[in-house]
Amino acid sequence: MNTNSSIFYIMSNKSLSIFVIIILFGSLILLSCKEPIVQIEKPKPSTVIKLDSFGVHPRLIMSNQDISQMRENINSGNEPWNSTWIEFKKTVDLYLSPSWKTDVYTGSDVSAFYNNTIRDASAARDLALAYQITKDKKYAEMSVLIIETWLAPEILPASYFDPEIAYPNMGMMVARSTFPFLYAYDLLMADKLVSEKTQKRFAEWMRICEMRIKEGAKRWEDSNYFDNQFYQNHLVADAMGLLGIGIVLNDSKLAQYAFNSVENQRDAIDLIEGMILMKGQQPYYREPKEMPTQTGEIMDRYRHYAIGGHWKDYVTYPNRGLQYCGLSSILLMICAEMARNNGVDLYNWTAKTGENLKLPLDFYADFYITKDASINGGFYAGEDSWINGNDQTTYSLWEVGHCRYPGEKKFAEVLNANKRGSQGMHLLGPVTLTHGRKVE
Repeated sequence: MNTNSSIFYIMSNKSLSIFVIIILFGSLILLSCKEPIVQIEKPKPSTVIKLDSFGVHPRLIMSNQDISQMRENINSGNEPWNSTWIEFKKTVDLYLSPSWKTDVYTGSDVSAFYNNTIRDASAARDLALAYQITKDKKYAEMSVLIIETWLAPEILPASYFDPEIAYPNMGMMVARSTFPFLYAYDLLMADKLVSEKTQKRFAEWMRICEMRIKEGAKRWEDSNYFDNQFYQNHLVADAMGLLGIGIVLNDSKLAQYAFNSVENQRDAIDLIEGMILMKGQQPYYREPKEMPTQTGEIMDRYRHYAIGGHWKDYVTYPNRGLQYCGLSSILLMICAEMARNNGVDLYNWTAKTGENLKLPLDFYADFYITKDASINGGFYAGEDSWINGNDQTTYSLWEVGHCRYPGEKKFAEVLNANKRGSQGMHLLGPVTLTHGRKVE
């Protein structure tokens, strides 16, 4: 019998009771001590929401049925599709001009990569959409040419980035900038317009992008989410990018990892639960003013303030709460669009703690209807530029929202309060054409 066992063996019942009380009292004292803010991960459930096996292309954002509906709307000659198509075609036709050139970036600055990639990828996406609308192969051929030009360098773009440049941004920037290329590729593959050689090279490039996105996500995890930013738009972008790559490359393991996996603490399902706030929920701890949260707000609301210390001497620009809440909402809904085409309806899914995708659409709709950033408690006061004519105004998000929630009158009000078709949606482009539905 060891020493500890001997002690307990010789204790009387009374002395044992006293000993236990002392231990319990000491434990309570220790537990009452305040600890610094640290991340506490919730255990992942043993069961996950499964994506179905992927069907034929197109399967990323638009299905064949969606494409048929888009064509029908445009061919009807009705508004807002007629004028939107006329303006969209003018833009797309510019990409066919000899004066328009791709601008492939193979350097080590991820910010430069982002700017060049999203420009050319968006052009490829719009050309692929124009092809699906018209079936005019000149649009498809130019879209393929843009993709192949980016695949031409012996050392593919995104093979290396300097970690001293925009260190926290790498995963987000690679995920967002390359997504329109995935969209274009999927639309082109629907009609088998991509050669086997290009398919192989494209897959090789996307695997490089996958590595960069995963590396970027790990930087956040290893850095304690850069001062406890546990849920934030960068993380949603990472999940979105990996999910898109998995679906397009027919990699069900990668897609499941990004969508809902016990191995991934920031998958799409986690992010819906963590990004969408419920009434009274704790916001980001560094918000300088104590203003209560409301159901449907997005965690990124703290971008309303100038906050430094996350990375080196960088200080966030103030009065951008609506901008970043809109961005995160877009990224979450793109995840839902991809899930929808692959067997899972996230639009009608609600987390056990109450979060769902309709909540932020409902909360932020009022801002785009009234054009007044000071409403709904005043947290976003001073941010009117993000709802009044700014080129990054995100009212087009409600084109998708109205499509998926056709019974929500408030979502239709947003569209009636803004000039439909005047603005595309980040990464998805002309959503008035692709998702727009009649508004009563």
